[in-house]
Amino acid sequence: MASDSALETFTKLPLGGVDRRSLVELLSKHGAETARQDLASQRAQVKPQATDIGRDACVLVLGGSNGILRAVAVQLLFGERTSVYCVHYDSEKLQIGVHHARAIREAADAEGVSATFRNADATGPTVIAEVVAELKARFRAVHVINGIAAGATKRFARHGKAKVRDLDVGFDPVRQVPDFSKIENVRRIGLVEVDVATEQDVERTNKMMGTSTNPWADALASAGLLRAGESTVAFADYDYEPDDPVYALGPLAGAKLLQRESMARIAKEHRVRTVRLCYPAMNTTAIGAIPGGTLMFAGSAQKLLERGTYRNLLELARDTMPLYRAGFDASELRLDDEYRAVLPGFHELAESLDNANVHSELSRVIGNPDL
Repeated sequence: MASDSALETFTKLPLGGVDRRSLVELLSKHGAETARQDLASQRAQVKPQATDIGRDACVLVLGGSNGILRAVAVQLLFGERTSVYCVHYDSEKLQIGVHHARAIREAADAEGVSATFRNADATGPTVIAEVVAELKARFRAVHVINGIAAGATKRFARHGKAKVRDLDVGFDPVRQVPDFSKIENVRRIGLVEVDVATEQDVERTNKMMGTSTNPWADALASAGLLRAGESTVAFADYDYEPDDPVYALGPLAGAKLLQRESMARIAKEHRVRTVRLCYPAMNTTAIGAIPGGTLMFAGSAQKLLERGTYRNLLELARDTMPLYRAGFDASELRLDDEYRAVLPGFHELAESLDNANVHSELSRVIGNPDL
């Protein structure tokens, strides 16, 4: 076991330390074309999954411009030919999501599939009212997936600060995800400090990730769009370990618990199926922001690749589609069974890493084009 005392503490900078001014310029020059290229690559792999979503129905995605829910939107649109309406919240100058949204909408228009992307705060009452009115005018029924990721990656004050192991990895400055394509991008293994959350941090996390499904479900039900026995309300969840020093001891866990409580209420009051979509750690912008998250992804991916059970975002999106088959009636869709199976091996690997072996121990991840 490598000692933590031998590891340096480093600051986990946003997007791996990409310069803000450079980021604006890079996105302006390359964002649109990169988004189109990524979409073309994904579409070449998409295959229909025999879902049972009516042609007069729509899937409302809270998120959808990046990460797993972008992949889910791509699968729904181009694999299932289902109408999708995404409410995402991205900076026009600083985030790739706006380019992904435009690329998907343009391709969907060309294919004759309905794709709407609205760049707005999905928790705003005016936004909710306007979107529901638009959906009411166009569709008979609506399904919902909530993937809002806007929480404080800190610990509750009662637990105090902590230091956790993590990888210092350079980000792809355009795609804005940890970039494992080159060995030099994996700079080191070290320690990062986890700060404590303020009351404002907790309140905002609860609003964005804990209770944000409630106003949408209530408004859609009032409009007659949440159909009892037909509509599905789901949220993208991460089944964190109970001793996780960041996730389990801070606002992220509190918000997840609130979200699960809201699902139970929505199911009871509106008589619709509610589902936890349990995903593994994935190579997304969000995982790169969580202290310990980049190591969690890379180490678990290494173990999954060794077993031949690793699935990338597009494959996980494909495996989300049973949610929309007539016979599906579970309250969870577990897409993390293989991930949970390798967690003991991941922890052994994470504890053994030092700066002499980090590249060799992550050999299946570094340079892998299928992440």
